[in-house]
Amino acid sequence: MRAAYLVEPGKIEVREVDRPSIGTGEILVKVECALTCGTDLKAYRRGHPFIPMPGRFGHQYTGTVAEVGKDVEDLEIGMPILGVHSGPCGECRACKSSHFNLCERLTEQLVIGAFAEYFRITPRVVQANVFPRPHKMSAVRAAFLEPVSCVVHTLRIMDFCGVDRVLVLGLGSMGLLFLQALPFFTGASRVGAGRRAQRIALAKSYGLEEVADVEKRPVEDWIASSGGFDCVIECTGRPEGWQQAIDAVRPGGQVMLFGGLPKGTTFPIDTYKLHYEELKVLGSFHFAPEDVRAAADLLSDPRMRLEEMIEAKRSLEGLEQSLVDMAEGRGIKYAITPSSV
Repeated sequence: MRAAYLVEPGKIEVREVDRPSIGTGEILVKVECALTCGTDLKAYRRGHPFIPMPGRFGHQYTGTVAEVGKDVEDLEIGMPILGVHSGPCGECRACKSSHFNLCERLTEQLVIGAFAEYFRITPRVVQANVFPRPHKMSAVRAAFLEPVSCVVHTLRIMDFCGVDRVLVLGLGSMGLLFLQALPFFTGASRVGAGRRAQRIALAKSYGLEEVADVEKRPVEDWIASSGGFDCVIECTGRPEGWQQAIDAVRPGGQVMLFGGLPKGTTFPIDTYKLHYEELKVLGSFHFAPEDVRAAADLLSDPRMRLEEMIEAKRSLEGLEQSLVDMAEGRGIKYAITPSSV
């Protein structure tokens, strides 16, 4: 089969490799569609701790079952599936306290390598987070399950009681997903702030109270005149974005710091604002199986306009150009169809 390998930062090769063999509890998936994402772009630019180089990568996927291992139930050859790339162990301290997203053994059976014609899914993932795909659901739409699961997990741990205005700061793919998913969790007014004309236009089409273009006006100036927000969801993944999120929230409000930063990164916080204005500052990571199921339901709702976020469909040979285009601001996400040439 053909598979894309991240050889080193800035270099991808499509290689002919052996089709994976599967064991007990595993399945082999023929990949119909794998989406590019911010994690893939980070790995391409500078490497990633979960992606040894040279190594296969890609984790937002869908496809059909090509082989079924012993003891696998409810999945059959030829069945279209929905799936994510991890599954909790159910045995560690975090899992026993129902923090399945923080499983201490989460990476043991992590499945990375969806930019390939075939993709092996490990037993823990099969058992927890792979299930039949509705026949009417497109492959592109189904491949959004992983990022939408992260969004659902985040919105579930937030408290929207008494919330009138929510700001999503950063209009990359995750920010746009948050703006689309918020009405399923709160009736609060939504505001977006970000850059790049394509993303601004999409956000405006979602019926928001306002969309701020921070390339036309400094974000600090806009925040100062915005009137403040009851909740701010930070999706920039930059230290300055974290600071701006703190600056934008009203007294008694919540700040969700969703955009992850490298380990060891610190940023200053106004202790008066944190203490005397009683802010709730939260973080969110990954998802639990219940979030995945809820995300699958969202995928079936036409109000989630997911296909509009795809710039183009490309073959494996177009993967590197897709990441280059993303790095240069052309397109939000790309759909890679490994079986096409």
